[in-house]
Amino acid sequence: MRLLILICTIVLFAISAQAQATISDGYISYSISVDSDIPAAAFLSMGSSLEIAFKGERTKAIAKVAGGTNTLSAIVDHKSKKGLSLMDVLGKKKALKLDRDQLDEARANMEKAAKNPMRRTDDTKTIAGYVCQKVLMKDKESGANIILYLTDKITPKGDPFAKYLVGELKGFPLGIVVRFEGTTVRMTADKVSSRTPSDGAFSLSVPSDYELTTVKGLEDSVKQEIQKKR
Repeated sequence: MRLLILICTIVLFAISAQAQATISDGYISYSISVDSDIPAAAFLSMGSSLEIAFKGERTKAIAKVAGGTNTLSAIVDHKSKKGLSLMDVLGKKKALKLDRDQLDEARANMEKAAKNPMRRTDDTKTIAGYVCQKVLMKDKESGANIILYLTDKITPKGDPFAKYLVGELKGFPLGIVVRFEGTTVRMTADKVSSRTPSDGAFSLSVPSDYELTTVKGLEDSVKQEIQKKR
């Protein structure tokens, strides 16, 4: 019996040590839920998820909405300052190449968000095996109330965006709660791994079944869809 208890203790310690290991390259998956007075928002959130992978100076994010029937992904090579966005929405597949200006704009928006007022608390929550500190934030523009659950064990070194965010927030978010005008959005990590996808997953080549477009082209497509529904 004592031997069994000792083995169980060693196994639990090993699992805990692995979960708390600091990682710089890795994969994180989040589940997303929405509580809203707007029926369409709650419906679209069903089965929604977000996956993020960091590998060297490359980052990939994939958002799946409405049970995965609609997918948006972004791949960025921070060394070359280039990226690719792929959108599979309502049966239409569009590809948008991201250049330095668009990445700089995204960085500016992130820096603006990171400057919102924050208040750190002593509360903690374990998410995907990581002990996270609870931080309260207020978005100055929208007035939305935000709760962040941050860990200091995830430090992407090759992604300057993530590196800046971690530096400003003093941690990487594994949980985010946003409350605004009767709608609450929750994003919670359900898996954190030091394993990363193969190099092919970070390719900036446009898939053959996607149509290459521009920002203006996307805006025009949205306007056309809105006019059709009127």
